[in-house]
Amino acid sequence: MVFYFTQLLFLFVLAGLAFATIWHVFFISNRMPNASQRPSATQGHARFLFRAGELIDANATALKICAEFPSPAFDWSDLNQYLSARFPEFPRAQGSLHPRDVTILQSQDPSDASTLTLDQWDDVARVTLKQDDTLDATRRTAILQAMFQAPNPVWKSDADGMAVWRNAAYKDLVAHLGYSPKLRRLFDVTNLLPGDPPKRLCVSNQNGTKDSWFDVTAVQAGSNVMYYATEADALVSALDAQRSFVRVLSKTFAHLAIGLAIFDRDRQLILFNPALSKMTDIGADFLSNHCDLYTFFDQLRERHIMPASISQTNWRTQINTVITASQEGRYCETWTLPSGATYRITGRPHPDGSLAFLFEDITSEIKLTRKFRTEIENCHNVIDTIESALALFANSGQLTLCNQAYRQLWKSDPDSSFADYTLHDAIGHWQEDCMPSSIWSELSQHVFATVDRKRWEAVITLKSRAVLKVKVIPITGGLTVVSFDKAPSSSNMQNTSHLTL
Repeated sequence: MVFYFTQLLFLFVLAGLAFATIWHVFFISNRMPNASQRPSATQGHARFLFRAGELIDANATALKICAEFPSPAFDWSDLNQYLSARFPEFPRAQGSLHPRDVTILQSQDPSDASTLTLDQWDDVARVTLKQDDTLDATRRTAILQAMFQAPNPVWKSDADGMAVWRNAAYKDLVAHLGYSPKLRRLFDVTNLLPGDPPKRLCVSNQNGTKDSWFDVTAVQAGSNVMYYATEADALVSALDAQRSFVRVLSKTFAHLAIGLAIFDRDRQLILFNPALSKMTDIGADFLSNHCDLYTFFDQLRERHIMPASISQTNWRTQINTVITASQEGRYCETWTLPSGATYRITGRPHPDGSLAFLFEDITSEIKLTRKFRTEIENCHNVIDTIESALALFANSGQLTLCNQAYRQLWKSDPDSSFADYTLHDAIGHWQEDCMPSSIWSELSQHVFATVDRKRWEAVITLKSRAVLKVKVIPITGGLTVVSFDKAPSSSNMQNTSHLTL
């Protein structure tokens, strides 16, 4: 009984394995493209077969397209790059929202009858490109003709850098320089690779007596490289003239006491004078290496040649503000350095996008100004100790200064006035606090007198019945002192004026 049961169980296991094998084969055969789905090598259309974005099969026509790309593994992104110019709606990535999706695209060029069929299912995509061969041949002829007749040298080189195709301008250049028409390598493009920025190269004539300059660009073209050269003789001559002009300027500003730094449109230092090196303590060797603007300010920061407020963590933002203000021609600041020196920094825009910075040492000027300010403050302190109320007027009638006794007597502070405080304003104020009197016009005449200036005195009475003696005292420089003192008791009731020699 056990024997029969074991055999029956064994038969069930074999049947299950057979069913699983048949199902697996059926499932895989449905997912794999059949012979009709695979790219045909006999048809003239380009057919690509992708799985998950990777190329898994292609016919001969499609492989020719793949060979034009330098990447070792042709994928969906390469095909998108090749087709997007003519078929902008070609998807950037493989995939569809439907189980089976067939899309037919037309070229955006009305004169191009090429079509593109995109058939997608699961993670598989078949792309069929039907080229308009007639138009393609016409285009190729037009392109070759345009390249051959281009005014600038164009040539194609092999992997060894030897020219395998040259346009007419290239051949004319070879003949103009005196070389053999069979010359296959005129430009040294050893260090110029496809994708690099244009490189300026020099070619000399056969005698080596004349140089010609070109900006050359390299573009990958399948296994070869296309080179495009643009004449740069005029630009090189202009740069040479600029360097010569800079040398002349350097000699001109060599003895200038103000530090000068000029940066070009690329913010590279192109001109400086010895005063700049002396004032900033930056070596001439460093400045001669054409440092950029930020590196220059970095050096100023390291040497403490800038205010402490700019040397904080947000200094680069502040430097950007300095640059912006200089470009607008409105930067002029005074830098007080930790060493005690004071520099006036001026930024100005120059033609062609250049920037100029002037560094002026105004330490002596600032010290002198501070000394004068101290002397003026001392003068104020001295006259504030005088009991007489004093006011000093210029010959224009403007009040120059007054002492504390004046401010207390007339209860006003002309120094705090935003507008100019004149003799007319002062007389109006005095009249408000005094009894009516006829001396004010005569007082005004003596202050504004320019010839035969003499001392003048008068007596006025305040509304508080206090009697004051007014004195007008001319001094040098056209200035006039007006003083107010308490009058002696014997003249309390007088209201007269008289001249004294």
